[in-house]
Formats: sequence, C-alpha cells, structure tokens
Amino acid sequence: MKIDRHDHSSWYGCVKRRFTWLKAAIVAVGGSFVLASGHGLAQSPAVTRIEPQTRQSAENEAGREVANAADSSSAETEDSHSQSSIAADKLLTQVIDRLANGKPFDCKVRQRVRTAGREVVGVGTYLQVGGGTGQFFFQMKMHDGQGKHALHQISDGRLAWTRSEISGKVALSRVDVGWLDEGARTLRRRDRVKPSMRVGGPSEILDTLDDHYDLKLGRSSLEGKPLLVVIGNLKQSRRDKVKRLAGGSIPNLYPTRVNVAIAQDEDSKTGFGKGLPVRIEHLSDPITSSVEDGEGGQKQQTRRQMISLLEFYSVRPITAPPIERFRFENQDAEVDFANETHRYEERFDIRVSAKERARYR
Repeated sequence: MKIDRHDHSSWYGCVKRRFTWLKAAIVAVGGSFVLASGHGLAQSPAVTRIEPQTRQSAENEAGREVANAADSSSAETEDSHSQSSIAADKLLTQVIDRLANGKPFDCKVRQRVRTAGREVVGVGTYLQVGGGTGQFFFQMKMHDGQGKHALHQISDGRLAWTRSEISGKVALSRVDVGWLDEGARTLRRRDRVKPSMRVGGPSEILDTLDDHYDLKLGRSSLEGKPLLVVIGNLKQSRRDKVKRLAGGSIPNLYPTRVNVAIAQDEDSKTGFGKGLPVRIEHLSDPITSSVEDGEGGQKQQTRRQMISLLEFYSVRPITAPPIERFRFENQDAEVDFANETHRYEERFDIRVSAKERARYR
C-alpha cells in the first residue's frame, strides 16, 4: 500500500479514536486488560496516602483510604473544592506544556494489568522531543502466555502513527497532525500547545481528563520523593451516558477514577524530571469483597480495583535526535490503515472551508 499523507478520503469514516495510550494499550493484549497489581497510590507500600491540598478536607479525610476519601466530596467546602479543581487544571496544563515545549528526554515504561485472572506486565520505552516539535516515540511489548503483542506509536510532528500487533494480527492508524496545526493557524489560534502536541502519548491522556472527570489536587510520595497528584472522578453526566450505553450500570472495568502522579522535584541523580508524570492509574468504582480478619472470621472490605497502571521511570535528559528518527517506515504494505484525523478535527473544533483544506494539500 502506498502511503499518501495528502489523502484525506477516509476522514469521514466511522473510525473511533484509539490513539490514546490507554485504549491502544488495551488493544495490544486483545482487549482483555483488567487489573494492575496493587490498588493505587494509597495502597502501595512505597507510597503514602494522597492528601487533598486543603486544610479542611485533610482534617475531615484523615485516616480514610484514598479511594474512599477522594469520592467524599461532602468533606470539602464548595470554595475549597473549587480551589482544588482550579489548581488541578492548572497543574495539568503545566505538565502538558512541559511535555510539548520542554527539553527532550527519554524513559522506560512499564504497564501492569491482569488478563485471564493473572498479571501481565508490558515493558517499553518513551522518547519525547518537546521543544514544540510534536515528535515522540513509544513502544511496548507484552506476552500473555499465549501470544506476543506489541504497540508502536510515533510522530514526526506531521504524521502520527499507531501500529498494534495482537497475536500476529496487525492494525494501523494515522493522524495528520500537521494538518491539525495548519487548521488551527487558519483559525488564528496561537496556543502554546499546538494540536500536534496533544495527540498520542501521555499528553493526550492528560488533555482529555477534563472532558470526563471532575478534578482536584492532592499530594503523595513515592520512595521518599514528593509527588503532586491530580485526582479525577468520573463526571455524573459521563457516568449517566455510560450507564445508558451499558444497559443501566457501570461496567466493572470502566475507569471511574484516575490518579496522575507528577514529580514535584528534580531527580537528585539527573537533575531532571520535575513536573513530569510518574504514574497514571485508571481505577474502577469501589468494589466490596470479603477478606479474612486475622482471627478466623471474615470482614467486608471496599476498595477500587486498578484497570491500568502506567509507570514512567529512569527518566533522563537527552540531545534531540534527528527528525529521521521519527519517520514511520511501513513494513505492512498489505494492511490498510485507518485515517483518524477527522476525529481529532472534532476534538479540537477545527472547522475550515474546503478551499482552505485544498490550499494545505
């Protein structure tokens, strides 16, 4: 198949957006990702509980598990909750800007999930050029005991590609991010973070949180290092929509809670990493189960189950590689790709005339 970057003929097909890391990663193991090990920042031995950044809420929520405390919005005054929400929005904006316009870096990535009743671990790498280029590279490989799976995302700032391979079956999708930037310029938008920088990778996950989640800000720590944590709980409007689509109830594996842990300080060894995401957790609604109480009896325990855990570690600054490093070499000529650009036109509200579109071609 010949790849033509100017071919927009499939923009208006019924192709669902799937460039987001979480969804792409779910695809990478056959759609059966379920539960990562552990139960979130609050329950990890190396991580302290999340403390919302208001004195009143901290006092009211003392001694509770994070999964329950963060859901109890009644513990906060309306004013403090609003301040926390504004702070969380501001922090997300800063993190996305740092990814998009900051210094280049690379890191290792690990994803932990459960599938078919057991834990599956994926490992990979992530390289972000930043500097306003929109260039990044991500790869993840997994083996679930039955087959090997791989996910590859890459963008040169003009075309962004996703290649997933599930037990030998290959799927390709493309987003013409260069056109998205041109469309934004046509509409005279001058945002620091251009659309091309908000497609794929952690940037897209963070950029879409506001749409689906009510956010507030908290604090935690990991191995003694302080973290800022953006806590997202599924908006009621979104919850109602999911219930309608799912036949009346929220599916057990639908993420109704998101925790995004962000490094508060530079790494002591590299002098780098401040303001970058460390963990992104997607969790379910609280689930009640029976556990042994240590005296031969049973007690009820309520906590969230983790659907997906992405960890970013060994973060280090680098010299930006040449652009050729981010060109996608298609070795699957027989595989038709899905052009998902139109979905992102809708996402970023880029509506231009046919004349302007033809000018870009």
